Amino acid sequence: MNGLTGLQPQRVFQFFESICRIPHGSGNVSALVDYCVQFAEEQGLSWTRDSSNNLVIRKSGSIGYENSDVLILQGHTDMVCEKDTGVEFDFEKDSIVPFVDGDWIRANGTTLGGDNGIAIAMCLALLEDNSLEHPPLEVLFTSDEEVGMLGAFAFDCRNLSGHKLINLDSEREGVLMCSCAGGANVHSIVPIQRESKSLPQITLEISGLKSGHSGVEIDKGRANANVLMARVLNAIAEKTSCQLAELNGGTRETAIAPKSKAILFVPANEIDMVLHIAASIGESLKKEYASTEPDLTVATEVRPEKEALILTVPCTKRVVQLLLALPDGVQAMSMDMLGLVQTSVNFGVLELHEQELFLSHSVRSSMTTQKKWVLDRVKAAVTLAGGDTDISGNYPGWAYNPSSVVKDTIVNAYRSLFGVDAKIDAVHAGIECGLFADSIEDLDCVSIGPDMEDVHTSRERLSISSVQRTYMLLKKVLKDSK
Repeated sequence: MNGLTGLQPQRVFQFFESICRIPHGSGNVSALVDYCVQFAEEQGLSWTRDSSNNLVIRKSGSIGYENSDVLILQGHTDMVCEKDTGVEFDFEKDSIVPFVDGDWIRANGTTLGGDNGIAIAMCLALLEDNSLEHPPLEVLFTSDEEVGMLGAFAFDCRNLSGHKLINLDSEREGVLMCSCAGGANVHSIVPIQRESKSLPQITLEISGLKSGHSGVEIDKGRANANVLMARVLNAIAEKTSCQLAELNGGTRETAIAPKSKAILFVPANEIDMVLHIAASIGESLKKEYASTEPDLTVATEVRPEKEALILTVPCTKRVVQLLLALPDGVQAMSMDMLGLVQTSVNFGVLELHEQELFLSHSVRSSMTTQKKWVLDRVKAAVTLAGGDTDISGNYPGWAYNPSSVVKDTIVNAYRSLFGVDAKIDAVHAGIECGLFADSIEDLDCVSIGPDMEDVHTSRERLSISSVQRTYMLLKKVLKDSK
């Protein structure tokens, strides 16, 4: 099928296709917010936009709903920008061209932006449809959620009058997210020492990994390229006098690192040893991850001798030992909710600069004490290596509310429409509901959304039929919120 033409509900997918045409990666959402403002003005709706590109669009209740409680619908305007190796695509100016693949919508070699463009599309369609029965609406589009919920942190919740909120940033249809983990990002800087040397080079690259969301998919057994790189480098550094020249892996805290690359300077008489160790460890890793990472690749390439500023041998060993010591992955499972990750950490970004090593971790936990424990572990390892850490984006968790009216309304609407019960769940990820619940007294909120898979990766896909049912559910919930 050419584009999304003919898909129902028509206006939802037309809005989504228009959103895909507008570049809107994190930090670059102004054009998409402009589009939403233009929409509001064309519809005669009031709106407020702040300096952080958060936008609120308001619509009065329909006849008979004028005095009903205000309902807030909320999504975020930014998307994660990831693409396959070799794909020529500039997220700053190129348009995503979605295509239909069975029941799924995908992009060609890049992230789709279904997270969270489909929420924006559904909200615009609801606001446009004057035939709907609905309470007074406040539709909030926040910015830069994917890089630490920066828009939600900057947003002044006094601009909202509602105390009921439906967040549309979940990725499992029929599952109501009623609680989420708190979290924080840890940025670390470790000083390094370089010296000028002329030696043969070996490029070491780990690739072919699935990646995925560092909260939702942290328990899927997927490999983190930065963690694997630490294991390979440690095995090499233990038996050779290799020296690091370059080292980079991952692109963001919120994604499990899909690839990592190092350039080592190695004495000529140690080249065969390095290649042997890398190949041996590579085969071991392939066996370890045979089920979850069938495309895992550990590749090496010998390059000619070159003179460059490279890390000293002691500094190389110190960096490698630090990388090996840093925690990653699931740290604790919930004892109260079977299968729910309670605490985790993701080693998201690894960058070797001219004078320092930069590391970035995302820590999540539904228990404040365990979040602090993991943050302290990262800090301790970095401190022992002579570095410093900075904690940012520290956001609260969101506690389950058994008396939630919003939850009950959605549960009843779901059962009425589809004849089955929706599932009540918690998510091991940061949702903006946590920040809003911390700022708005007695806020009653739930997070829902259509089925999406492999978000934050170039394999991201959005279910067409699930969007149809989710939009139907939203219209029913609005009608039942009198």
